[in-house]
Amino acid sequence: MGQSFHQLLKILAFLLPIILLAASRLPAVVKVLQKFSGLQSRHVADTIFTNGVIWTADDKLPWADSIAVRNGKILHIGSSMSMQDLVGSNTNHVDLEGKFVTPGFMDSHVHFIPGGLQLQMLNLHSTRSREELEEQVAMVAQEKEKGSWILGFGWNHENWGGNLPNKSWLDSITKNHPVWLTRIDGHMGLANSIALAKVGVNSETHDPQGGAIIRDERNGVLVDAAMMLVSKDIPQSSQEECREALKRASKHALSRGVTSVVDFGRFVPGASTRRVWDDFFEVYMWADAVGSMDVRVSIYFPLETFIEVADLVKEKGHVLSPWVHVGGVKAFADGSLGSSTALFHEPYLDDVNNYGLQVADPDWLLQATTEAMDSSLQVAIHAIGDAANDQILSLYEAALGNQSSLPYLRPRIEHAQHLSTEAPARFGALGIIASVQPQHLLDDAYPALRKLGKERFKKSYLFQSLLQGGARVTFGSDWPVTKLDPLEGIQMATKRVPHGFEQPWLVEQRISVEDALKGYTIVGAYSSHMEENIGSLSQGKYADFIILSCNLFNLSMEVVPFVLATYVGGLPVYTIQKEAT
Repeated sequence: MGQSFHQLLKILAFLLPIILLAASRLPAVVKVLQKFSGLQSRHVADTIFTNGVIWTADDKLPWADSIAVRNGKILHIGSSMSMQDLVGSNTNHVDLEGKFVTPGFMDSHVHFIPGGLQLQMLNLHSTRSREELEEQVAMVAQEKEKGSWILGFGWNHENWGGNLPNKSWLDSITKNHPVWLTRIDGHMGLANSIALAKVGVNSETHDPQGGAIIRDERNGVLVDAAMMLVSKDIPQSSQEECREALKRASKHALSRGVTSVVDFGRFVPGASTRRVWDDFFEVYMWADAVGSMDVRVSIYFPLETFIEVADLVKEKGHVLSPWVHVGGVKAFADGSLGSSTALFHEPYLDDVNNYGLQVADPDWLLQATTEAMDSSLQVAIHAIGDAANDQILSLYEAALGNQSSLPYLRPRIEHAQHLSTEAPARFGALGIIASVQPQHLLDDAYPALRKLGKERFKKSYLFQSLLQGGARVTFGSDWPVTKLDPLEGIQMATKRVPHGFEQPWLVEQRISVEDALKGYTIVGAYSSHMEENIGSLSQGKYADFIILSCNLFNLSMEVVPFVLATYVGGLPVYTIQKEAT
């Protein structure tokens, strides 16, 4: 027994150094096995992008040259040296060739499905005269079946001197078709006599609340809620047409570097609130279920339906999937400058009895907003004129009473175009998000000067004042009102030179490229409670990014940047086919 025990000790003494040596080499052995066997740990990247000039929108690491992606999310971002331990046998490598990279753009104000539908309608944005408008409508009338509606959008009477069109422009060229053409801002529509007769609008028809029927030489023009008198009788797009519109809109967005949008849907004052809900269930939720979503969407519903929204969030939460997010609710305070329905403290210079239009009853708006906020919903309210913006700032202040709760709910004012002297500081003090559209500068410059005068003209699109007042300023397009093109928006926010201007419109209100980029990325994500997943190129967030033709921080007026490629979840979803000209 004693001899056997001593022999066992000798064997153990001989084996112990071997066991210790093997244990010390175990990590290296495992690494070798992984390399040659193809086994991937959770720390190995699917794809590593290197050799880029990457602006991250993350203040903790503003710049990088490489991104590692795994399962659609950012595994690591930093230098190429820091990527070495993330390489596996199946890791793909992409050379960014020194190109400028940013997070995917977020457009914080679109009407996504209407935009997709309008891509196949008569586009009147380029018309510069009555003759051009009539010519384009006449061409469509020749191709349309007798009795069918001719639908168009995008006309802007400022392009031909500021005089509104009237039905006589259309009657002689459309004797067999009802016609409905909406203005560029979506707050006016022009109908021909056949359309007005078809829907029963005549001299005896009363103006609806929040709208007006023009009854002078501009007869045929309907404003805001009055537009529903015509549009309610136009055959609605089918479910399949709306689904196709989503696909078209998504493809268009990705080609512009837009990977996420805030969709305010097909709701306008006086319209049925059900369209937004139909689109939510029959288009977005369907597309998500069948795996055909291409752009991440935050959806806002009419304030009138806040109880349904609150119930939906209570049951399912805000994040329904990686693609679909329940944002909040939206309402309207006034109309638009171009339609002379934005609500101001002083009258329009070219219409001295007109202060604008109060679209929603103020008492209802306060009560509904308060109840929605009590249900922890984010509220976004359309306000363009200075009086409308002051009204909504006060409404938000009164809605809860407890100002410290406002930043948590992140209430928004959509557009915030024309502000009183005190308004920018109030945005910051109350934590109200200013959701603005820099491209509206292009269309509003001349009419603002004519309608408001030189002094009030100086209180428009106060981006720098809002930032200095401590407000978060998020950027969007209002597509299809303007082009879905963040790069053009960045140009307008940083240069502020509308078409035909030799000097910037309020040079002191220009903002930096970085602030403009943040408005289309991280601030946009924050403004919709989505900053945990998108908005910056940070570890753990979705790998949504774009490759641009030039570095925006070195941009001049002569250079027109464009999108070379768009990636969503680390996968290429758009690549330019030829060099832009």
